[in-house]
Amino acid sequence: PFRDAYVQVGQAIAEGKFEYSTKVNHTHEGSIGNLNNDQIQRMMQEAIAKFNFDSANKALKNLLVN
Repeated sequence: PFRDAYVQVGQAIAEGKFEYSTKVNHTHEGSIGNLNNDQIQRMMQEAIAKFNFDSANKALKNLLVN
């Protein structure tokens, strides 16, 4: 069924008959109409805050110096 659909769309495009809508009506989380970038950024900052970069950087420095 999907292959047939691709063939039909391809034919419609080739014949200049393909029509589409640019209206976006996607509302579920993560969809193009609702990316939730603010929430993703907040969650990323929370995850990064849990890392102990100072300790890791000190350990690396000690390894490289000694």
